Amino acid sequence: MLLWTGDTYRSFAVDTLNNSVGGTVNFFVRSRVAQDYGDKVTPIVNEWSRLGSLVKSFQENDQTRMKAELNILSNASQVVQGELALIETIAYDTGFTQLATSDTDLGASVTDDPAIMEYLKTREKADARKPVTYMWSTPSGKPVFSTIVPVGGFRAVGFMEVITDPLPTLTGIGKVLGGNFRILGNDGNVLFESLENGEASEGGQALPETSDSEAPAPTETEAPTGEIHRATVDLTIGDGRNGIWAKATFDRDITGFYAQTDDLRALSTELLVAVLLVGWVAGWLLLRTTVFRNLRAFARAMTAISKGDTNVDLPRVGTDEIGDMKKALIDLRESVRQAMILQNMVENTPTMTALITPEGDLTYLNASAQSYIGGNAGSVSGDFLKVGPEFQTKLANPDNLPFTEIVRTERDHLELLAAPVRDKDNILLGTMLAWNVVTLREESRIAVSEMMAEVARVAQSVTEQSEGLLGLARDLTTQSENTVDQSGNALDVSRDAASNTQNVATAVEELSSSIAEINRQATDASNVTNRARTEAEESQRNIVSLEKASSEIGSIIDLINDVAHRTKLLSLNATIEAERAGELGRGFAVVANEVKSLADQTANATGQIGDLTAAIQQEVKKAAHSISTVGEVIHQVNDIQSTITHSVDEQRRATSEISENVQRIAAGAGSMDQLIRFVNDGAQSTGHSAHDLNTASRELSDMARNLSERMKEFSERMKLT
Repeated sequence: MLLWTGDTYRSFAVDTLNNSVGGTVNFFVRSRVAQDYGDKVTPIVNEWSRLGSLVKSFQENDQTRMKAELNILSNASQVVQGELALIETIAYDTGFTQLATSDTDLGASVTDDPAIMEYLKTREKADARKPVTYMWSTPSGKPVFSTIVPVGGFRAVGFMEVITDPLPTLTGIGKVLGGNFRILGNDGNVLFESLENGEASEGGQALPETSDSEAPAPTETEAPTGEIHRATVDLTIGDGRNGIWAKATFDRDITGFYAQTDDLRALSTELLVAVLLVGWVAGWLLLRTTVFRNLRAFARAMTAISKGDTNVDLPRVGTDEIGDMKKALIDLRESVRQAMILQNMVENTPTMTALITPEGDLTYLNASAQSYIGGNAGSVSGDFLKVGPEFQTKLANPDNLPFTEIVRTERDHLELLAAPVRDKDNILLGTMLAWNVVTLREESRIAVSEMMAEVARVAQSVTEQSEGLLGLARDLTTQSENTVDQSGNALDVSRDAASNTQNVATAVEELSSSIAEINRQATDASNVTNRARTEAEESQRNIVSLEKASSEIGSIIDLINDVAHRTKLLSLNATIEAERAGELGRGFAVVANEVKSLADQTANATGQIGDLTAAIQQEVKKAAHSISTVGEVIHQVNDIQSTITHSVDEQRRATSEISENVQRIAAGAGSMDQLIRFVNDGAQSTGHSAHDLNTASRELSDMARNLSERMKEFSERMKLT
């Protein structure tokens, strides 16, 4: 009974372990082939489908050239270097009619499956532009992998199926699972094997027959005590479409388990011998109702934990060895839970994380890192972040760990954190490399630095411009003071001109009175002819006085002309100074132009007065000549009297016009005096404005210097930051 119980327990445990192995092997194989291998093959096949010569053969429907292009793919670098094990390539038109195949014709294709062919033909255009992958097996039972991609990229001119051997990607699976893993063909030959010692090979040898060929799978190889015990299980690996992709076997060493069961059986024997006489029935019932049930519950719990279920319930047991097993299983469950929590945290964290072995091999990338790099740990290696050999050298030296560094790559600015990963014995297991993209922050920092430099340059420019403005304000102040002085001199000259013009007006009035007197005397000449000579002499004296007055009028006119000329020069100088003053002197320029216009009018008026004075002088000369001969031609007095009367009338009118012109000149001189006063007031106002401009320029210069100094301080603070 004891031996039967031990054998039953051992068989049950082996069956439980073998059942869990089936699901584990299927998961590992499909994960490596369908996901990792598919992610590796798809970019390569996509690259082949865009080769210009291949696309052209499809466009021209040249099947001979198409076949040659398919054969050329066997010489691609990925195939020659062993990165990809190419078996066959097949060309299809857009309706999935087969056009050509490479020389290595399998005689079969994944499109032989009607369901797959129907799906490929009825896909939407958007789906047809995407590659699809399938796991399937040839009629001989060889598991292969097909990748179907559109030829020509976005505008597909056909499709290409690339059939490859994915078995090399399973290398090392035996070591991972702790046993020997073999894939078999339909004839029983070994197509691929991966041993628990890490060796792997592809071959065609048949498996040796087991000693118990009639035993159903899974089977157990019996061996004498002291020899190695191995458990073998036959597996079927699915293709993901409820079909079989490959037939496999898996065997592993269970010698330790045998030793434990033997020890347990021996202990049970001792216990049963001790209580055989008093409780063999109770012991058998206890074993049946507690041990087996608990072991089955433990087996189910272990299976669930191996699949990631950390909430599985454990049976209630006592404080014996089964209780110790429960405690160990509880610790195992908690460890698995913590490991899964940590794995999920690392996998889902937005910080991109990688794990590198001490030998420099990349073994892990979390989801965000895979998305950033565009591949998984199996498809990238070396300097996968493109950070340069110096960083790689620094990362490879454990003495440099941990460290943080910001580097610039071809794509982004990265903030890198390298930290060692050690076990409980402080042995280095690898290096964790975490990074974040800080391009926006670094570009902002660079932009702020450039902006500060630009503001500093602007502040320096403002300082220089304010210094120039300050000099200009000083020059404007000086020019305003000169303008005030010159306008004061012009005001004095204008007043002198007004006084002289008043004198001319008085002389002209006196001349007008003299002419009126001559007119009266000429009128009475007919009545006092006897006094003609006497009056003639008096007239001669008056004529002499008139000539002197005419000469004085000419001198006054010259003085007025000189004043008008000087006023014109002053207005010209005022115009020039107003131009120099710029915007502030614009009003002053208008005043200067008005002064110039009045000076021109004065010059014209004095010219007219000169002409009239010349005419008067000529008439006076004529009168003097007539009076000098009056004694000789007294008998012609009556005739000459009318002529004299007419001439005197002309002189009276001319004198009246001279008087009016002189009055206008006097009025113009008064206006000129007011204008010059206005110019003087404007010059003084300009002086005040120039003084205010000088003060504002000095304040602007001080503010520019302060701004420049503060920008320097801010720049130093930014550098320190």
